[in-house]
Amino acid sequence: MPNTRQDDINPNVWIGLTFPLGRNEGVGFFNQSKTLREQAKSNLQNLLLTIPGERVSQPEFGSSLHHVLFEQMDSDLKTSIEESINEAVEMWLPYVNITDVDVTFDTANPNLANVAIEFSTTLTPDAFDELTLNFEGGNL
Repeated sequence: MPNTRQDDINPNVWIGLTFPLGRNEGVGFFNQSKTLREQAKSNLQNLLLTIPGERVSQPEFGSSLHHVLFEQMDSDLKTSIEESINEAVEMWLPYVNITDVDVTFDTANPNLANVAIEFSTTLTPDAFDELTLNFEGGNL
């Protein structure tokens, strides 16, 4: 039976595919991750950038982040973004611990939002990584 902790530290084991899919000239056909944290980061990005209804055979997969980001800007927008991220992760990636969500808006370009997410995994809760998503006027 596979052991996730042993696989995570074994340099000869690949954990999964990373997104966006791309050709890997080295090992295998697609780009792959070697650690659970690297795979979690790829899975987190995939989840948050997927709009529910977009994925065939899993119409509920995704987050409402895209819809929330294009709501009217008000004092509750940052809270709504954080809630959207936490709800999706709780539902689809329970092994990911979100420790901080930092939302900033560019003062020179009010249509630009940056979302920085600090996270860890349940396997290594004291090892943190960060995913930054930049949204500009409808472009993800």
